[in-house]
Amino acid sequence: MDTSKHDENPNLDYIKKIVSEVMGEGLWNGFYDVVTAERPRIDMYDNGKKIIVVCEIPGILKPSDLSISVSLNKLNIRGISKDKYLNNLPGNMLKSECIYGPFDRTVELPYIVNEKSINAVYENGIIEITMERADTGDEQHVRVDFKK
Repeated sequence: MDTSKHDENPNLDYIKKIVSEVMGEGLWNGFYDVVTAERPRIDMYDNGKKIIVVCEIPGILKPSDLSISVSLNKLNIRGISKDKYLNNLPGNMLKSECIYGPFDRTVELPYIVNEKSINAVYENGIIEITMERADTGDEQHVRVDFKK
């Protein structure tokens, strides 16, 4: 795994040194992945006319927990995911790998999209956002006001 990105941050270098000395290099690699991971993680597909963004976000319990916005060629996904089982089930949690809490992610799209074409569907912890390419080749007429 390439962790060369951390070389620019002296704090991460120091933490890596300490963790590696105490626990070994393998633990550092797992720790580094968690600390530097952008959240939520996405897959983006483009067929030249349409972009599809697929995003894992477990724990969105209601529509107000999720906000999606597009400005030119930037997609922003923000919200808060909650563990609906925490404190609601008897017994102890044995393993926890899902990450819950607030998130805010902005990604650059390969081109400007038509804002009226954006469609988002959330189902079973996965959100699928579909956007069509904007017709930027269309001629735009601008009205000119003449003042005397």
